[in-house]
Amino acid sequence: MAGAKAGDLVARDKDGALWLYLGNGDGTFAQRIKVGGGWNEYSHIVGIGDANKDGRPDLYATRGPNRTAYFYAGTGNWRTPFANRWSTGLLVGNPYGIVSDRVS
Repeated sequence: MAGAKAGDLVARDKDGALWLYLGNGDGTFAQRIKVGGGWNEYSHIVGIGDANKDGRPDLYATRGPNRTAYFYAGTGNWRTPFANRWSTGLLVGNPYGIVSDRVS
């Protein structure tokens, strides 16, 4: 997530805060860093690898009764690991959609 070779971890707590755990490269993690709040509006948050083919890992999140899908591009910067969300214009379960379709 942060652009280093060590694997990082992102987790959401019960209050909806998203936390970044930077990997130390030895299987352990540094102290967590708060990415932001309000992530409890999403029913699902999934790390999807490099969906937009820019070399950085991305997130996919869904919310609402129709499970509208949103895309968060990874920035490679641990201070701001994700760009503003894009609405994919897709609903979960659409087998013909692709994440990189930018609607808004």
